Amino acid sequence: MKETRKKALIQVLLCIRNTAVGLLGIMGWLLHTLLAVLTVGLISAALVCILIYAKVKPQLDECRELAYDKLAQMERTDFSMLSDTVIYDKDGRQVGLINAGHYQYVDISHISMNIQNAYIAQEDRRFKSHTGVDWIATFRAGLALLKHNGQVTQGGSTITQQVIKNTYLTQEQTFTRKIVEILLAPEIEKKYSKADIMEFYCNTNFYGHQCYGVEAASRYYFGKHAADLRVDEAAVLVGISNSPSAYDPVSHPKASLEKRNDVLKSMHETGVLSAEDYSAAIERPLTIVKQESEGTDENYQSSYAIHCAALELMKLDSFDFQYTFEDKDSYTAYMDRYKTVYTEKSDLIRAGGFKIYTSLDSGLQEMLQADIDQGLASYTELQENGKYALQGAGVIVDNQSNYVVAIVGGRGSEDQFNRAYLSARQPGSTIKPLIDYGPAFDTGEYYPTRIVDDHKWEDGPSNSGEHYYGSVTVREALNRSLNTVAWQILEDIGVNYGLNYLGEMEFQKLTYVDNGVPSLSIGGFTNGVRVVDMAKGYSTLANNGIYNDRTCITKILHEHDGEITRDMKASTKQIYRDDSAFMLTDILKGTLTAPYGTGRGLDLDGGMPAAGKTGTTNSSKDTWFCGYTRYYTTAVWVGYDIPRNMPGIYGATYAGKIWKNIMNQIHTGLEPWDWEQPESVERRADPKNGIEDYFSTTAEMRAQQSLHDKEQKKLTDSLNADVEDFTSREINTVEDTYAVKSQYQSITSRLPLLDDGDLRARLLEQVENRYDYFEGIISQMSDTIALYEKQKAAYAAKAQEKAMKDAEEQRRQAEKDTRKNEFLQALQAVEELEYQQPNAQTLVQDAITKLPLVAGDPEQQALADRLQSAISRITTLPTQEEWVAAQAAKQAAEEQAQREALQQAQMQQNQLKSTLDREKFKWNNMEYYGPGGRPENDK
Repeated sequence: MKETRKKALIQVLLCIRNTAVGLLGIMGWLLHTLLAVLTVGLISAALVCILIYAKVKPQLDECRELAYDKLAQMERTDFSMLSDTVIYDKDGRQVGLINAGHYQYVDISHISMNIQNAYIAQEDRRFKSHTGVDWIATFRAGLALLKHNGQVTQGGSTITQQVIKNTYLTQEQTFTRKIVEILLAPEIEKKYSKADIMEFYCNTNFYGHQCYGVEAASRYYFGKHAADLRVDEAAVLVGISNSPSAYDPVSHPKASLEKRNDVLKSMHETGVLSAEDYSAAIERPLTIVKQESEGTDENYQSSYAIHCAALELMKLDSFDFQYTFEDKDSYTAYMDRYKTVYTEKSDLIRAGGFKIYTSLDSGLQEMLQADIDQGLASYTELQENGKYALQGAGVIVDNQSNYVVAIVGGRGSEDQFNRAYLSARQPGSTIKPLIDYGPAFDTGEYYPTRIVDDHKWEDGPSNSGEHYYGSVTVREALNRSLNTVAWQILEDIGVNYGLNYLGEMEFQKLTYVDNGVPSLSIGGFTNGVRVVDMAKGYSTLANNGIYNDRTCITKILHEHDGEITRDMKASTKQIYRDDSAFMLTDILKGTLTAPYGTGRGLDLDGGMPAAGKTGTTNSSKDTWFCGYTRYYTTAVWVGYDIPRNMPGIYGATYAGKIWKNIMNQIHTGLEPWDWEQPESVERRADPKNGIEDYFSTTAEMRAQQSLHDKEQKKLTDSLNADVEDFTSREINTVEDTYAVKSQYQSITSRLPLLDDGDLRARLLEQVENRYDYFEGIISQMSDTIALYEKQKAAYAAKAQEKAMKDAEEQRRQAEKDTRKNEFLQALQAVEELEYQQPNAQTLVQDAITKLPLVAGDPEQQALADRLQSAISRITTLPTQEEWVAAQAAKQAAEEQAQREALQQAQMQQNQLKSTLDREKFKWNNMEYYGPGGRPENDK
């Protein structure tokens, strides 16, 4: 018994041992596997880290160097406001200064705790505890960086990092800037206290409306010092500094109020604002004082320079500019993006720290201003705002450098509204070379000697003075500025085709509403165009069709970033073919010199070759002259701010004379310089009309291609519409089956003509798939279709039988009408006798013979009676001798009356001559009247 128990116990112990050994083995295997996985993972992670480090090491080294440079030069005075933005002309002379704000640096003791607490709650909740970098927020931003393929989409910056960004770095969100912030932030924290950093932060933020620093913002928005701000007022300023444009309480009070409440909510969440105080602050209305003025007044040069500088900053940030639009949605979306970014860049420039160097020539500026002022000096009417009612604007472009060198936006220096780039006006006929003729010449289908038909048509445009010349050459049509021809040309080449040329030359103010509108051909735009855009457009013609996107900016410096435009390069592109530009320029010379040129008499002194175009809108509400030489292009506009009629004023009058005056002045001392004829241009006779002129040697080939492209576009549009209709229709009746088959055959027969293979294959696939669907339905309807065809055949047979009967009846009626007409002709010959002619009996006998031709006619008796009356009437007629005598007497009486009238006229003539001899001595002869002078009754 004991032995048995002993053996059982031993077996149990062995079982436990074996189980334990097994478990230990499994655990050992698992541990070994885990260690292997961890080892592989660590090695892989190390390799990945090495690869990442190798990739980012150059950037890290650059960041370390940049951080060291910033730290080594760091001073407390750095955390103060930027200097005023200054604009310089081409000679480095200051032409504008933008006050960066009524700035006053205040120490932390003069900054309300409400401001400080609000910034901490909203921007950096661990500000008091971290050492410059909030690693939790940074880790969160890093995850977003990976998620968006390396694009920085959110912050993570502490207040310390933002102080660094505001003071030493750009506003652009980049990996390099973030690393520099991280490297510098702990060093800043070592050098300055938290209170110092908060003080720097509040004094370096920009709050819009030229308010740089919390004290300036407090005084402007609330009329009080920063130390005295209530919590709701402090929340407003914190919201503004996040985005001065978006949360501006003056322009966007609703957005500002929402942002204020968001900041207050953050303060309540962090415990610095009790529930009671939070509720009270939320209920307070948004009240803005606007106590301070917004900065220095601007002039035409500085305002345009700031505008162009903002565009350059947008380019540096790779903003995607757009000038033409497919539809309302794309236009609205783009304008929202543009306005937001443009406003941000403009605000940044006005916040200070920039030196903007321009191509503006102050000497030319003064000349152009004087010419506009003097040219319009006789018009002294003022608007209610004190500005002149009649205004003018002008822009000069240096065609060699492609820079704008002068820009005048109005009369006198008191008016600060720069109409040259801020205002859009209808260009009239000055747009024709740019949108009609230039693009048309590029197609090869149009050239100077091509004959076009100048005529008026219903709902079409009218020419000036309602003059129409029929068949004219393109050269004459442009020189005469014929609206009907321009309209026909743009419709022929395609409205959007011409409009795209303006988009390529970066014309602003275009809109989706302009698409497909033929009135663009004569200047009928939705918004209008800017003077500066017209000047750049004509400068493109002057430069052999090459557009250059230079404005007036040559260099931009920033106090913290140095020359930010050092990599700025002009973009050039061939807009018009060089042969098109040359031929168009040659035609536009005729505007100034041709007998029928609309600007004849405006040619320049000294034989300087020049070309240009007049422009006058309906009722002369806008008048223009745009013209150029090899040296300069000048565009001039004259009109009222609120458009109104200007009878008797045209493009060639005031605008043209201003243009001629300024162009003569700026060309003084310059040698005449004409355009060189391109190799692709030849002068020869037109084989169609014999007229000699310039031709492009590649025009015929391009014309054929253009015609082919038009045919392809027409075919593509037609096929797209038909396929869309085919794939959307259904079969409801038997007739639908025939329509489906007919449309299928029509589409498939035209598809092989389409050049675009991909489109052809795609359309064919759509059509075949739909036709397979239709065939299934047609198969199900086969019995119905057979019955329908049988009924249709019966209907056709009946219709044919009826048509045969109708035709037979018509033939019988035609025979009756022919027989009746034969008798009527004989009857009429008898009725028209004027005397008893020798052949009267023959005529009567012929009519009697033909009377049976009307047998059975409803009018048979009436016609017989007419013949009876005609025979009886012959007896009453005069004989032939009596009739001849009566005619001779009548003629003699008429001749006698004519002789008597002539004698009376001779007597009247003699009387008038006598009166002339008697009165002519009194004319312009005061001596005739003697000392008493001219009697009162003679006056």
